[in-house]
Amino acid sequence: MSHQPTMSPNKQTIPEFLIPFFWDYDEKTVEINKHAYLIMARIMERGSWEAMIWLRKVYTNEELVAFLHKKGAKILPPRELNYWALICGIPAETRRQWVQIAKEQKSVWSRRSAH
Repeated sequence: MSHQPTMSPNKQTIPEFLIPFFWDYDEKTVEINKHAYLIMARIMERGSWEAMIWLRKVYTNEELVAFLHKKGAKILPPRELNYWALICGIPAETRRQWVQIAKEQKSVWSRRSAH
């Protein structure tokens, strides 16, 4: 099982061991740079320890913080958001604010009405 990104002349795709996290995508089309936020979200929310280590090696702390700042509270569950914000060195007060926002987010299923 390869832990290195798959190389092609124009793109790097996810390594084989991450494919199960992207079951709903054609793994040959998930590019490390082009789909960085998708990859970060999946691994931050559902990733194994091995996947989390890979994430930290592939993306800089600044890239992870940018994702958390822009998308984290909107899409990550509070527990995972807090964990990754802590790992990335986000100050405690900011983490608390983000987690509160994440707690207030309603899932798509809770907004649906039965007919």
